[in-house]
Amino acid sequence: MVSTGAYLGEGHPYLARGVVGDLLGFAVLGAVGPATHGRVKHEAAICLALIGLVVLAGPRWRPALAEPAWWALFFTGLGIYIAIRRRICD
Repeated sequence: MVSTGAYLGEGHPYLARGVVGDLLGFAVLGAVGPATHGRVKHEAAICLALIGLVVLAGPRWRPALAEPAWWALFFTGLGIYIAIRRRICD
């Protein structure tokens, strides 16, 4: 709800920063999961915290990609993370 509210309020610039935060979260979870041979608790909270860190850091770069490209990056990262997680948890 927090992430959706910020996206609706700030639009495309937030989406770009949110996707960067999510990709960081997927990378962290994708690395920690195999290292611990298990699922990480509170996965959504970790991703939301990393989105918050990226937004708080306030990078001033312009979101050069179009909104569909950011969504594609998000779903690609999510798909890779789910594949890693399924391999670990199955």
